[in-house]
Amino acid sequence: MEVESVKADILRHDTEIRSLMDRMAEADDVLFAYIQQRIKELHSRKSELERKLQTKARKRKAIDTKPLVEPLAMWDTLTVQEKHDVAAEMIEVIYISHHNEDIEIKFGV
Repeated sequence: MEVESVKADILRHDTEIRSLMDRMAEADDVLFAYIQQRIKELHSRKSELERKLQTKARKRKAIDTKPLVEPLAMWDTLTVQEKHDVAAEMIEVIYISHHNEDIEIKFGV
């Protein structure tokens, strides 16, 4: 399963969970129990997909850290702006999951 496909599946699960949660307020006891069970199933599947995504992320190739050696060696002497410039140069995007408190940093070098 491709990383983008896993991310799309996670998004679909999130969307369905939100939709079901919106319906809970209007549900009777029977429907409420059904919705609650479906949400539990979706959450379980989503958690499984997130674990797969983390496993795939760990299998990626190692990052070439040579360009970081000099800036990191003098990191304590850099100004905040210089630290920002180094980070902006090296980091392409940061993904933050509030659900499982996971952070993924994609480097652009």
